[in-house]
Amino acid sequence: MSTMSTLPPPEWQNVIRARLMAAQAARDPCKDIIEQYQQLAAAARELKVRNRALLRSGGGGGDGPAPLVSHLDAQLNTLRAEISGLYRTQAAAQNKQLALSDALRDRDEEVRGLREEVRQLRETRDVMTRREQNTNERLRVKDDDAKVLHDEILALQIEFSGLTQRNSALQADNASLLQRWLDKMNMTVDEMNAEFEAEASASKDEGDFRGGGKA
Repeated sequence: MSTMSTLPPPEWQNVIRARLMAAQAARDPCKDIIEQYQQLAAAARELKVRNRALLRSGGGGGDGPAPLVSHLDAQLNTLRAEISGLYRTQAAAQNKQLALSDALRDRDEEVRGLREEVRQLRETRDVMTRREQNTNERLRVKDDDAKVLHDEILALQIEFSGLTQRNSALQADNASLLQRWLDKMNMTVDEMNAEFEAEASASKDEGDFRGGGKA
């Protein structure tokens, strides 16, 4: 919050402030002209009242209207001077208004340029935000896939370990069964050999016995 409070005001606030000051400055000369015209109208009304009074007071004199004409000439010169001053003031105010209008036009063009720049920056920010969101989403999906694959690999390793143990046990059982079968077959062979030898011996003895009896 402290960092935000120390930042300068944005450009659009400065532009609005400058335009308001320019508009106020443009209104001030017009206000002066209006006041001067009001003063001139009041002076004209006062002059009209004075002229009527002079006409009433100087109507029966022997000098005629000479004092009145002199007074009117003086007031006319004064009014001409005031009107000339008003024209000069009006011309200065118009020149100032033109200068302010040019300044406002320049400001408007600058504001339009700033608005366009802000619009482009916002579009760029939105594009970058969407890209970041898409990237984060893809990374999240990949992380989930990696977790699933890791779990599957772990399960396969456990299954493979169990199969290896079962295979080793089966090999041991098979070896034991094979050895027992071989032992049994050897015993059978030995028994058959013994029986065969016994039969052969008995046959030989019987043959010998028969041969001795004939003799």
